[in-house]
Amino acid sequence: MTNIYIYDQELSGRRYQKLLERLETRLTDLGIGGKIYRLAPMTRLESALKDELAKKPKTIVAVGGDALISRLAGLIAGTRIPLGIIPIGSSMIADGFGITTENACKTLAARRIVSLDIGRVDGQHFFVCRAVITANNPSLILDGELTVEAEGKALIEAVNITGDEYGYLGAQPLADDGRLNAYILKTEKSLLRKDISQSAFICKQLEIVKGAIKVELDGASEIKGARSIEVVPGLLTVIVGKDRKF
Repeated sequence: MTNIYIYDQELSGRRYQKLLERLETRLTDLGIGGKIYRLAPMTRLESALKDELAKKPKTIVAVGGDALISRLAGLIAGTRIPLGIIPIGSSMIADGFGITTENACKTLAARRIVSLDIGRVDGQHFFVCRAVITANNPSLILDGELTVEAEGKALIEAVNITGDEYGYLGAQPLADDGRLNAYILKTEKSLLRKDISQSAFICKQLEIVKGAIKVELDGASEIKGARSIEVVPGLLTVIVGKDRKF
């Protein structure tokens, strides 16, 4: 079985050449080299990945940032093929998994493989860490029972896992508990200050009855007209670091 490395198209410039050469040498030294796909603007990732998944690769590795990691996670969810990560630059997802650019190669070689929950919007759009809903006078139904409403503009965050401290109230979101942590964040303005107020809930599914303007997934992709967000337990197989946040 082969390791497949998917390079973000943003890594094609000279700026990253030496870093990628060092990483590739390290992977070869560790005996975990493999086939490399360098994405370009016109590359159809879904088509290339479909062909490779049919061959049952040992690992699919995202080399890049959260946009690529999140996209690959959604494409391989349910296949039981492990997702590896070599983050280039800051990455909320890699941070939650305990992976940095410096330890990524050793983490891949160690192969700490776990099954994690993944978030899903409208039954088809996936996220690993969080979905952020920009809303106006939102109304939500949590787990088909509890109705939650807010006046004015608000952010609603459905969180599966976080990296470093994000200042959320209540229990820490965990990517292996079959639940999402939901937060309603509002800015309260006065003459002298501006504060952020939070309401925190734990649920498996939330229905957006009204008010949603857009939904941002893992700080990368964006969709409009979303109606539901849910957690799918254990659907994603990943390689994590020893300092993971769950």
